[in-house]
Amino acid sequence: MTLGGANPYTSYDVFIAADHHEQLESFVSRSEDERKVFSRWIDAWWVAMTMGVHSGRRSPLPRESRKIIDGRIFDSDPWRITHLELLALAENGSDALERPGDVIRMASEYANAGFPHLLGQLIGQNEPTLHLMLQLKAIGEDAEGAISPRL
Repeated sequence: MTLGGANPYTSYDVFIAADHHEQLESFVSRSEDERKVFSRWIDAWWVAMTMGVHSGRRSPLPRESRKIIDGRIFDSDPWRITHLELLALAENGSDALERPGDVIRMASEYANAGFPHLLGQLIGQNEPTLHLMLQLKAIGEDAEGAISPRL
């Protein structure tokens, strides 16, 4: 694991499906002065990825994809590296960390599976940030204490 070490994802770009990109553009800020649901693409991608993980679904990216960020973004948010690597370890065992491109691909597949639901929570809402926050709050524990996918 890269605890406090160099960013192994620096040379990897992060892509999303072109249709998701087009739909999501109006929800991602282009400057610090602009107030949108997400201040950066990494934040939207991360929420979609966690939705995909929560649902237990991955979906490969289509050929028609758009680059949203490069792996240098993880330098400013090193906790994301830890989370990605924990997910990769849980998913594929200790060998997974030897293939950083596969870690990014796995996370992107989870995000691709989560984007339709994320977009469904945003599109057509008068207050998309509030609506999304309320929907995320709806994720809770069922009677047995297991996380239930309600989104």
